[in-house]
Amino acid sequence: MRNRPVERMKMARFRVLFLGFSIVCLLLIAGLLRAGLSGEDREDLFRSLGILTEVVHLVENEYVDELNDQALAMALDAGLLESVDPWAAVVPEADVDTYRRLVAEPPAFGLFIGGRLGSAAVRCVIPGSPAASADLQSWEVIEKIGDVYTRGRPLWQISLELAQREAAGESVALTVVDRHVDERRDVVLDAVEWSADPMEITSEDGVQIIKLNVLEVGVAAELEKAIKGGGPVVIDLRKLVWGFESEAVAAADVFIDEGVIGRRTGRQTGEELFEATEGRAQGPAPVVLIGPDTEGVGEILASALGRHGSPLVGWDSAGHAPHMRLVHSGGLHLWIPVAQWLGDDGEPITGAGIEPSEKVEYFESLRENEDDKDGGDKVKDADAVLVRGIELALEGVEAETPALADAA
Repeated sequence: MRNRPVERMKMARFRVLFLGFSIVCLLLIAGLLRAGLSGEDREDLFRSLGILTEVVHLVENEYVDELNDQALAMALDAGLLESVDPWAAVVPEADVDTYRRLVAEPPAFGLFIGGRLGSAAVRCVIPGSPAASADLQSWEVIEKIGDVYTRGRPLWQISLELAQREAAGESVALTVVDRHVDERRDVVLDAVEWSADPMEITSEDGVQIIKLNVLEVGVAAELEKAIKGGGPVVIDLRKLVWGFESEAVAAADVFIDEGVIGRRTGRQTGEELFEATEGRAQGPAPVVLIGPDTEGVGEILASALGRHGSPLVGWDSAGHAPHMRLVHSGGLHLWIPVAQWLGDDGEPITGAGIEPSEKVEYFESLRENEDDKDGGDKVKDADAVLVRGIELALEGVEAETPALADAA
């Protein structure tokens, strides 16, 4: 009992040190984020930081239970940076090299993490991966990884943990919540050797259908080989999130004969212009399928093709196409947007998304009858967006045929 005042004094001193450290971190982050701000914008930023500091102080002193200071620090990092961008991160010094590898490779287990309802969620799943084998669906909430809840945890830290466990050959157990009903299920991501299926090629009614799943290095070259022949093409970007921006530009270059492929602009980076290689384009402009799960490189590619005459079919895209980079200040390392990709209207894609030229309800389905083995009729769902895309591709061929005949 005699030692209790001493212990309280030590705890109070620790909390003061922690609060001071938190304020220093906030000011360092503010120094990175305020570059280029002036006047009212800068005042708003520091007013918000002042309020945040007060919140930390009150929580430290008044909250009913003793706080896990490490968890609070993580929550501060996540709250501040993820409010700037959901892909942003505060990267510890010891993890910088690991994080560089993390963003340069397909996500661990083929699971791209997003956020939903304050917890981690399935943003997208790469075909051919353990996550695909586990039948994870976009926007299912990941309630727990093992026995640890994801609520409040920084998304970058979860992604880093998954990458480290995959590299160590460890399987990972997840508890996920169905996106349509409040039911939980347990799944296991197996630590097995796998490689991404970057694209899937099928054909229907003479139309080549190319579904792009990822844009890793070399996909644009494979795409160029796949479409040689000049026939009608449908490019499905409805699940395209992960990949390299350079590959999105190169993939667009396959179909665009001349002119601007895309632009991005930032306060420090300035404006960067990407132009097509003249004489390289293969065949007619493809029909492009987009939807709410088209994000990042998917939006960059869709915007470029739409700018040069490709019909965009489906629903509005996600509206998130930042150019991310690691920036450094002393011992602080941030993964943040330094530029934004622009749409055809010259405005950032982030926050606005890509609007299709022809909207088809994303969840709309066409009912088709099939002969059942037992002699009855069996009803199946058809992909209404794809059906309309094929129709437009065939209409494009029919429109070109008379002109070709006249030229002959």
